[in-house]
Amino acid sequence: MTTFNANAPESIQLGNGAQFWVYLSPENNTAKMIGTWRVTFSQGNWIGTISSENPTQMLQTPNLSGIFDIKVELLSGSTGTWRQIPPQQGSTNEIGCNSNCASMVGIVADSTNPPPGAINAHFWTTWDAFCSRG
Repeated sequence: MTTFNANAPESIQLGNGAQFWVYLSPENNTAKMIGTWRVTFSQGNWIGTISSENPTQMLQTPNLSGIFDIKVELLSGSTGTWRQIPPQQGSTNEIGCNSNCASMVGIVADSTNPPPGAINAHFWTTWDAFCSRG
């Protein structure tokens, strides 16, 4: 049996600001199919990024909470440019998170055999995936 930990570190200290992590779905061999990616979170003057360079990173805001804008991008191997991927139905380019919680962006490949030049992934969000009681 295989278990997945959503790319999260083994221990997470909640509180003192919203936290985010990125989950690469095992569906359609996502980690192999999309290669280089980045997820940018922003609210007001604050901006933070989690990328394929450090996929298990937890991103913590400086005591922020509420609604954050997100942009999920893949590096296109055929053009060498960053391309934004769309949210799946039910998700948007926003994610909510309370200051004592962690929220997650999930990325999933659409196919293991995409047409050349296709944007072969979409993302979904889980707001306040887990929270402390504080």
